[in-house]
Amino acid sequence: MADMLAIHKYRHSDLPAKRSDELRLLANNEFDQFPIVRQTVWTTPDWSFLGMDEHNLACFYNLVERVVRFDDQPVEIVGLNNLVTAPGYKSRGLASELLRSTEAEWFTTLKARYGLLLCADHLIPFYARLGWQRVSSEVRYSQPERKHVWTANCMVLSPARERVEPHVIDLCGLPW
Repeated sequence: MADMLAIHKYRHSDLPAKRSDELRLLANNEFDQFPIVRQTVWTTPDWSFLGMDEHNLACFYNLVERVVRFDDQPVEIVGLNNLVTAPGYKSRGLASELLRSTEAEWFTTLKARYGLLLCADHLIPFYARLGWQRVSSEVRYSQPERKHVWTANCMVLSPARERVEPHVIDLCGLPW
């Protein structure tokens, strides 16, 4: 079924309100169970990639384009945010297909050097199968009141799959 997925890319700000609400609801249902998610102020994504089955949303993810700092060196990244599969479409490989089908665009069209994601423990094996590597870097991010250090997992994706392990990653803004 994964080869039946039609992929659509939108500037997140250009999504119709109804679709944007649908994505928000799906993400909330998936991730609001985690206290760190509920207690954190998140940035607004730049892009949304939708995997459609006919006219129905099967899965989606958002991306944030940003220059972050790896050990005080500026690095252009895309931050993966809210990869979600809609109920009724889970366990079919659609989210994996969506990522695999669009990843090259991150490093070509969007000119990112790396992909970066903040990740729950149980999702590490899923992303590792797709080439993401968990890093032990200290990850700093902003919140309205002050800077924080991310206490959960961070993973990096290199287009060449080389190991990347900065000591400190500064997200230079709100997390995604």
